[in-house]
Amino acid sequence: MNWKDEDLYRDLLTDYIELFEDCDIDCQAKGSQLTLIAALMGAAYGVVALNALFMFIGTWRYRARVCSVYCTMCACLFQFIILCVVGALLFTNYNAICARSMVRTMSDDFIWTMADDFYMTFSLWIVSFFTLFAFCCCGLCSAYRPDK
Repeated sequence: MNWKDEDLYRDLLTDYIELFEDCDIDCQAKGSQLTLIAALMGAAYGVVALNALFMFIGTWRYRARVCSVYCTMCACLFQFIILCVVGALLFTNYNAICARSMVRTMSDDFIWTMADDFYMTFSLWIVSFFTLFAFCCCGLCSAYRPDK
């Protein structure tokens, strides 16, 4: 971190003060919850992958295509709910401090820090909103087949 950057230092200090005002020992004991966030996003994409399998099978079987149409709405709703929950878990006072941490998370040989973990998770969270609408459109378009 560039400690000579006055705005960055003040922002970090403000987040640090808010952390100790709002977050007690139990809150700090939970940690950043990145594992829970990863599991939730993995579950959302597991449902999307299952729905994609129904779409693929729906090429030959009409019942799977009908199931895919209904499952698309449920999968999109489930993914949207998961993204809202992940957003609430991702933007906490504790994570505002952890997201700037330059502590290595893998090993001494590999330079990968907590800040990298948060950057990757945040980027995937943003991309998930765009893919949510893409999957929803694909599911709705798969229902309409003029040749059948």
